[in-house]
Amino acid sequence: MSDAGGGRSAFVVGAGILISRVVGLLRNTVFAYYFGAGAASDAYNAAFKIPNAVRNLLGEGTLSASFVPVYSRLLGRGDAAAARALSNAMLGVLLAVVSLLTLVGVAAAPLLTSVLTPGFDADTQALTTRLTRVLFPMTGMMVISGWCLGIQNSHRRFFWSYASAAVWSLAQIALLLVGGVRAGSAATLAVWLAWATLAGAVLQVAAQLPQVMQLAGPIRPTLDRAAEGLLQTLRNVVPVVTALGVVQISSFVDLQIASFLPAGAATNLTYANTLALLPVSLFGVSVAASALPEFSRESGALALDALRERLRAGWQRILFYVVPSAVAFVLFGDYCVGLLYRAGQFGAAEQRVVHWVLAGYAVGLVSFGSVKLLGSAYYAMQDYRTPLRASVASITVSAIAAVSIAVPLRASPYAAAGIALGSALGSYVNLLVLARGLRTRLGPLYTAAMYTGTRRIVVAAAVAGAAGWGARFVQVTWMSSLHPRYAALPILAAFGMTYLVVAWGMGSAEAARWLRRPPRLSGQGAQDAAGE
Repeated sequence: MSDAGGGRSAFVVGAGILISRVVGLLRNTVFAYYFGAGAASDAYNAAFKIPNAVRNLLGEGTLSASFVPVYSRLLGRGDAAAARALSNAMLGVLLAVVSLLTLVGVAAAPLLTSVLTPGFDADTQALTTRLTRVLFPMTGMMVISGWCLGIQNSHRRFFWSYASAAVWSLAQIALLLVGGVRAGSAATLAVWLAWATLAGAVLQVAAQLPQVMQLAGPIRPTLDRAAEGLLQTLRNVVPVVTALGVVQISSFVDLQIASFLPAGAATNLTYANTLALLPVSLFGVSVAASALPEFSRESGALALDALRERLRAGWQRILFYVVPSAVAFVLFGDYCVGLLYRAGQFGAAEQRVVHWVLAGYAVGLVSFGSVKLLGSAYYAMQDYRTPLRASVASITVSAIAAVSIAVPLRASPYAAAGIALGSALGSYVNLLVLARGLRTRLGPLYTAAMYTGTRRIVVAAAVAGAAGWGARFVQVTWMSSLHPRYAALPILAAFGMTYLVVAWGMGSAEAARWLRRPPRLSGQGAQDAAGE
């Protein structure tokens, strides 16, 4: 597949993710309207995080890293029967494992809640336990959804595998709109929402199954250990789950710290994290997800050269989007937050706090997005130990930084920003370890042309930040009474358009595609710009 083909695949993935993320943001907007940031919303977010950890361990990330490379190789050699046998055997294993874990999770909910949210008061812990028991069966559904996504992506069907997540969010939106005015309390609404979240997971799997059956044939789960590639896939699962388990430990440490902070801290982390991960999902995940099957199909003497070139092109494309996103979240994050959440129970105070948390996450956007791509290269090469070492180092730094920053400020509503900043700092450790390992194997990853492209990106983002700040000054001076939902649009538009125009003027091919203009540079300059 050519780089252009890789770009098209990334675009399709990005389009699917965009739909699911936009609907997800709408879900958060409705959630913020009815819940704001308080004890009930903290309980729901904590309860969701506990079973979601199992989903993350066994779902999309693990299957993409362990199952997709093996399954893609079987498809690449034209052995559809072996690929079908592997997919059914893997599904059988997953069903057995998640059934057992769900039973254990439901039974152990009180213990999990007391360990992971020790700072919650008794009523909030009791609600968290109840919600955890409702939500834990969602784990199985989302793991099966990850299996479906692995099948779809291996067959280069990227759009619906990601867009189907919108169904999950729509079920929750419908419940909030109908039940939000009928629930007698926030706690009651949280319980209703938990059931809708579970129902949404079932609907998401149901939405994926028709395409999966078309691609992989009849779905007949087995426990056939003789299926070609199953043992290799399971061997791959162990280090991947270990690495992701380390990441989940970091997530739980963040939750534990947040439980000792003022009420609403866990919810504010969720609001900010959802917004911060939007550009990472749209660009980092989309590039990495579309690249992994192609990485895995490469073989022969030219495989490493092809891998290196795909990494370079994908990395520069990611930077083109995440660098300006980071600048926008730091400078204009209050407008981004107000645009999405400012209504109902979510007021000006919540807007300020979430902006600070968002700015903390924004510091790490470059590494959050880059790690996705670099990690996929290791998985394609069947190296799972290096990502594990990188995760351990990252989590250690994150935890130390989060405790050092947030705990001394624990009486302040802004203390949650320390948790976000700790995550950002730790993610750069992850990036450094991964980049160093790939440089040893593949040679220099960052070329002179990429440095030139990165300088263009940084300069364009800085100029756009100045333009957006000028628009902000005008708004604050003459239109200070405008609701953030209306004030945000011209400011963010000024920032975005300035960035594209300046980047295009400096020779960015990626900006030229957005503006539907020819690149400003030709010859070697155009080749340099093409890396973006």
